[in-house]
Parts: sequence; C-alpha cells; structure tokens
Amino acid sequence: MRRFYQESWQGIPFTSFSHISFFHLAEPKFYATFYEELFRRFKDWDDLPAVWRQNKRKDAQWLAARLREQAALRPEGPGPLRVLSIGSGVGYMEHCLVEEMSADELELHVNEPSTVSMRWLRRHVPNERMYIGMPPACLPPDVFYDVIYLSAVDYSIPTRELQHLLGELRAQLVPGGQLICLSASLLQEDSFIGSFVNALKIVIRGFLHFLGIRRQQFWGWRRTRDEYRELLRKADFRHLEDGWLEDGFETYWIRGC
Repeated sequence: MRRFYQESWQGIPFTSFSHISFFHLAEPKFYATFYEELFRRFKDWDDLPAVWRQNKRKDAQWLAARLREQAALRPEGPGPLRVLSIGSGVGYMEHCLVEEMSADELELHVNEPSTVSMRWLRRHVPNERMYIGMPPACLPPDVFYDVIYLSAVDYSIPTRELQHLLGELRAQLVPGGQLICLSASLLQEDSFIGSFVNALKIVIRGFLHFLGIRRQQFWGWRRTRDEYRELLRKADFRHLEDGWLEDGFETYWIRGC
C-alpha cells in the first residue's frame, strides 16, 4: 500500500477553490466545494472530458453485463435487480448504467456523502433511492441488494475503515448477492526498492508543496491485488474473482459474495 497525491481533477486545480493538505485526506466539505466548482464550469455530463466519459461508459457496459449474469442466477426468476452504488460522485457511470439497462432489469440506488454532487443524477434516480451521508450509517437497514458496487472510491478510505465498510455492506446483500469493487488506483507491485523510491518522491513532493511550487492534496492509497483480496476475505467474502477491464485505463476489478 502506498500513499498518493492529486493536484487536480477534470482539469480543475484544487488550489483554485480550496485549501489543500499534504498530510490529511480530503474531507466531505472539500468534495462538496469541488462539485460546486465543477457545476459552475460544466453544465452537463457531455461537457466533461471525452476520454474520461468513454472510460466510464465502458465500465458501465462491463458492469451491465455482470448484472445480467447475476439476474440469470436468481432463484426467484426474472425481475429488476436492486443495485446500490457507493460513492457515485458526479453520477456519470450511473447515468450510463441506466441507459444500458431497462427499468425491468435495474432498480438503481445511489449513495454519496454530499448532496451537492447529485445535481445531474437527480434527473434519473428517485429521491427515495438516494442516500446522502457516510455508509453504512446512511443506508436503510431493511433494504437489501442483489449487487453493491464501489467505483473508484476505495482509494480514499483507510484500510481498517474499508474492511469494516465492506463487512457492513456484505450484511446488506441478499443471499447469493455480490459486491464489486472497481479500482483506479491499483498498485501493480510493492517491492522494497519501489517503496524506497516512492518514499523519496514523497519527500520531494513535500518540499515542493511547502515551498508553494507544486501544491498537492493527499488523495489516498494505492493497493496491490493481494491487498484487495485480503480485504475482501477479512470482510468474510468468498468465491473471489478479479481481473482488468479493457477500458483504456486498465481498471482493476474484484468481486466476492
């Protein structure tokens, strides 16, 4: 596991709208302020960078295929799958998923710590299926899901908290349900030399940050494939599968039930 840093997202420099920290993770207030800035600059999903949208649409198409596989295995027969997105962000992947699947196939629920980012997604998801806050506390305890997925949100959650969250989410799956994590922060290998070089880079980044030359926000952690598999095992998931998506970004995925 390694720390990593970010200076901007969607072409928006963090220093243009917020105080940033080299040592502390971005908090919900940071993300709320970021999304306010994003909505000021962009009026719809189609205004976002084309390459990023293409990547997310491919991810949504892959997920739709997995959901149809899951639907075919349901003992109760056909009907819409109840699916929960954790940390849906600006909601473009969820928008694509709704376009890929019909209402007879999909009942989509979404979660996000701040209501600000839901602005565009509200056109497609009913308010009663939107859960604002930190999961699992914000989720209704009596609603259970066929599939729960996390897309590019795991990086920002400390390991102990992530393991706890995964365990709590597992308890909200129907029998035979599955959890899918799509990670944009896979650490390909974690060797002693690699860790040493990374530590030097962090020291250099720290100097540049505090000199005001290149200010960076502590963004989260990169994890190895083995670390992801261990996290799911400790959260009592079994029958693990994983791989990489052909989406142009080599997104890593892992799922368990």
